[in-house]
Amino acid sequence: MKKIALTLLLAAIGFAAGMAQANQDVYYARRATHFQTLPVGKSDIIMLGNSLTDGAEWNELLGNRHVKNRGIIGDIVQGLYERMEPILKGQPKKIFILSGVNDVSHGVDGDSIGRAMEKLITLIQTRSPRTKIYLQSMLPFNNDVREWKYLVGRDQVVVDGNRALEAVARRRGVTWINLYPLFVDDNGHLRAELTNDGLHLVGEGYLIWRDAIKPYAK
Repeated sequence: MKKIALTLLLAAIGFAAGMAQANQDVYYARRATHFQTLPVGKSDIIMLGNSLTDGAEWNELLGNRHVKNRGIIGDIVQGLYERMEPILKGQPKKIFILSGVNDVSHGVDGDSIGRAMEKLITLIQTRSPRTKIYLQSMLPFNNDVREWKYLVGRDQVVVDGNRALEAVARRRGVTWINLYPLFVDDNGHLRAELTNDGLHLVGEGYLIWRDAIKPYAK
């Protein structure tokens, strides 16, 4: 009976994980197609990224109706590249990019994240040369708050990735915004008071992020 119960439990866990992934995939597709239908103009400021970007009301935080959120939960750098067309068509004034931690969770190393980001930035500069680009560092995470199993032991990859991203910003002549020091604790983790799950930000965290980028978001 114990063996049957364990088998059923493992099956339930596997089913729940599969459902969670399916729900995320459905959300991603729904939001991506939504963005394809929304116009972008030359006065717009685009917030581009993953769940961290997705989770904020950026136009309210920055007090600017031209700020548009183009973040999607679960996105990777290549995903940003593949959904740039509706954004680039509008030739926006500015693009703020934050991405990479989902690449880290997929086993990608820091240098590879840098190469993918350089490919994305080159695309933007080629297709929309008047757009100002602001490349933001990845944030730390905190597996003591909640364990993200695909991020276990990968704190250093974020550090290495940020080093690679800073080098990309320098090579491509875009503005580098290093958010990492604002969010990291003495142990190299995301400050516990700024998160409720070890990865995403609560309100106070978004205020810190806002204050860091506000001088550029005009």
